[in-house]
Amino acid sequence: MTIGACQGCGACLLTCPEHAIRPAGGTLQVLGSLCTGCAECLEICPVGVISLTEWDHVISAHDET
Repeated sequence: MTIGACQGCGACLLTCPEHAIRPAGGTLQVLGSLCTGCAECLEICPVGVISLTEWDHVISAHDET
């Protein structure tokens, strides 16, 4: 899972049933070891910046604005 141009609303944090998305120093981290790929975060993201990949690593969200 990757997150780009995150605006930090936190909707994905509240939606993730596996608690695989966590705040980390002003950004978000997706813990690939916990993410099951259910895509609930994709559906709830108001700016549509989350995408699923084949990676199973911790990926940080970066605010690109």
